[in-house]
Amino acid sequence: MKQDALGYFKNPKQYNEFVDSLDIYNGWKITKGLMNARGEIIRHKSYANQLRRMFSLKKAFRREVSISEIVSWLDSFVIMSRVIDNLKKSISNEEYDKIEIYFEYIIKMSKKMRIDFIIKYNESLLLLEMRMVDNFKKIKGTWTKKKSELLIYKELISNYIEDKRILTYAFISLYEYNGKEKDLAHVKYNNDQAQYLAEYIRKFIINR
Repeated sequence: MKQDALGYFKNPKQYNEFVDSLDIYNGWKITKGLMNARGEIIRHKSYANQLRRMFSLKKAFRREVSISEIVSWLDSFVIMSRVIDNLKKSISNEEYDKIEIYFEYIIKMSKKMRIDFIIKYNESLLLLEMRMVDNFKKIKGTWTKKKSELLIYKELISNYIEDKRILTYAFISLYEYNGKEKDLAHVKYNNDQAQYLAEYIRKFIINR
């Protein structure tokens, strides 16, 4: 599976080191706005260029990565880091070190369909898709759409990965900043959902 992912991390520590290596000044904020508009602000930043190089060196795609995709990745990195932090508090160090993370996994024979993240622990895989919306009313509909996509991804992966238990999870987040103003209700929702996903992984993936 490693060769089919844009990024592979043998444990959460390695993932955290990768995110830290991006060296985003003052951290990345999940901000309201169109992805392309948000991307214009960081188009020439060193971390955007680093992610472009990763994408290009993979040589698995027929096009260059778009700036909106880079913004989406950065949002996802923030959420995933919170999930990992919550996991670390609830499982043993031995269990924590056995978690593998695949980022932007390309499904074989699927015209380059990609899964945001795959969490692997022993013989279990969790297919994880993330999407941001701008208000609470859009969460349910977006969740339903992403969950349907995940079931298709699960079926396609099951065609060639037969010895793994495969689960799916759709994580819908909300923007946390409107300009410089922090939306505390949205931040609380995202943090609660990150904690819930960590508990889901602990209960259904690690301690099943």
